Amino acid sequence: MQNFISGLILLAEQPVKVGDWVVLGTAEGDVRRINVRATEIQLGDRSTLIVPNSEFITKTVRNMTLANAEGRVLIRLPMPLTTDAQRVRDLILAACKAHEGVLETPAPSLTLEGIENGLLIFQAIAYVASPRLAGGVRSDLLFVILDELKKASLPLAVPTMVMAAAATPEPLPTPGVPSSPASPIPGMPG
Repeated sequence: MQNFISGLILLAEQPVKVGDWVVLGTAEGDVRRINVRATEIQLGDRSTLIVPNSEFITKTVRNMTLANAEGRVLIRLPMPLTTDAQRVRDLILAACKAHEGVLETPAPSLTLEGIENGLLIFQAIAYVASPRLAGGVRSDLLFVILDELKKASLPLAVPTMVMAAAATPEPLPTPGVPSSPASPIPGMPG
């Protein structure tokens, strides 16, 4: 009954409609059909997720295309503190502007988000025509940016690992053999 009533609410208010790109929990995809009791969402792998309509009323739903059909590409890169920040900025913005899938308006932007653990944190944002394109464009941009950083001898930060030396384990006693050379053997003079 709850799903039926929720379906009527969805059909009347239309916070989600066929063709919208939605995020519900960890699922993300296109709304393909809204029935009275459930909604069908086509995921990126072309499978269909059937969601009870009450989920759209009682849970937080992110509708990526409700007010704006554009998608956003976000790339966050940590770089050493000694990095020439202006060169990185120019290189990443040039890569974004050169990609045919990135919109001119709003223009791509790059910010120096801050310094964390001795690393400069750069964040690039670019917009694409649809959220459906964001993953592919992000991948394309990462390939180009990594290649350009390498050509410009601008290394990314290397993750630090803390290695702890393992303590030397005590040898296990052998059955029938005394555990310490100083211990007397029963029946033998010490």
